[in-house]
Amino acid sequence: MIFEATIRRHGWPKVTLVILDWVAITLAAITTLVLHYFTGFDDYDLQHSLGEYILRIAILYASFPILVLLFRQHMLYKPKVYSTGIMQFAQLSRALIINALVLIAVLFFIRQEWILHSRTNLLLFIVSSLVFLSFFRVVLFRNFLLPAISGIEVRRILLVGTGAQAMELLSQSPEGKGRPFEIVAVVDQTGVFAGHSNGVAVMSSVPMLREYVPANNIHEVVVAENDLPYEEVVRLISEATDFGIPIHLLSDHFKVIQERVTKSTSEFIHVTAASISRGMYGFYASYLKRVIDIIAAMVGLVVLSPFLAIIAIIIKSTSKGPLFYETDVVGQAGEIFRWYKFRTMYLGRNDEVHREHVAQHIRIGSRPTGKLEADPRVTPIGRWLRTHSLDELPQLWNVIKGDMSLVGPRPCLPYEYEEYASWHKERFATRPGMTGLWQVSGRSAVSFNDMVILDLYYIHNISLWLDSAIILRTVGVVLTGKGGG
Repeated sequence: MIFEATIRRHGWPKVTLVILDWVAITLAAITTLVLHYFTGFDDYDLQHSLGEYILRIAILYASFPILVLLFRQHMLYKPKVYSTGIMQFAQLSRALIINALVLIAVLFFIRQEWILHSRTNLLLFIVSSLVFLSFFRVVLFRNFLLPAISGIEVRRILLVGTGAQAMELLSQSPEGKGRPFEIVAVVDQTGVFAGHSNGVAVMSSVPMLREYVPANNIHEVVVAENDLPYEEVVRLISEATDFGIPIHLLSDHFKVIQERVTKSTSEFIHVTAASISRGMYGFYASYLKRVIDIIAAMVGLVVLSPFLAIIAIIIKSTSKGPLFYETDVVGQAGEIFRWYKFRTMYLGRNDEVHREHVAQHIRIGSRPTGKLEADPRVTPIGRWLRTHSLDELPQLWNVIKGDMSLVGPRPCLPYEYEEYASWHKERFATRPGMTGLWQVSGRSAVSFNDMVILDLYYIHNISLWLDSAIILRTVGVVLTGKGGG
């Protein structure tokens, strides 16, 4: 049952590649053992040291999960890479070098007497891995397995829209064995396909996926319609993730994701798309993420305590008022919680100007959110703290309490929430975060609607890899102050 669900979600080519990669790494580990141990390269006592040596090789072999993540990041499970030769070999080499650097860092902290032999093991392991992976992927899979696997079950796609990118996808869906996917139906609200559908089912309105997907054995959904209301797009995302099938977003609604997040990581050749999976429902999002949040927030408070003390002294010595700013904000599922920040404003200043500023941006939706220019409410040190987002460090306590996560959508004030449309509120499906995809993708230069889209993309693609990437990018934003204020 689990295997069938995996095949339905990812397709035979990707599942086969993961299996082949596992076989290649297994053979690389065995080869390393044979070449280094049984050839007498080192003068071991075969009777007493074999078990210890196998353990050393097992440490290298255990890097397979890291390799899968690296391969995923290098697009090695996407058709436009695994169907090539030179590009695939280059990406394999790059991923293996990064994996070697990770292993070197890990081995450095292991028992000192292991290091001498581990260097040779590592070199043999990486070279063997490249040889086996290249043979299985570039020679065996690409030339022999892929044509056969593609004929088992072609990925059946429902295409919503008839724009230029939709037409490009249609041109990539020819008849015959070995095709990457098949467009089985198109939602055409403009009449482009009237009279010449070329065998593709044409609908004039977007169907309910809960009814259409199982009845027509749909594997994936592609949204390429610019005139589709945001509410309809959010419905499609929600229904597709409920079914566990990928949904690829090509329309202008998601241009901010294509330009600032996914870029060249699209699933399709010559087409840039933002793909959504079921990240919000995975093991990491449901369990592991919370554990990491608690540990990281506690360590952060301890490590940063001297720096926090310095900020506290500066705030108290430069303006009158409390050290912290506390207010009620809206979090997961619309629940209210108490939010903490370092105080950055003078006491007794009216917030009506900010209320109107925020309300206009939410109503317009397509205008960059921006910050109030020369806001008279903000203190000089407060302006610097805001620019570098240091005023938000006290939210580490919110993370420990469980109100927030390290990474997630930004919480909002109650009067902001009152201005939200129904589809805007979908961004509260998970815990809000201290940082997030919006904060590292332009911040105040991004429009309100695009901010919500970025949050929705994050919610449905939550992963340890994405969270790690956002945190690393946050460090750069904090240091440069880009987009803050």
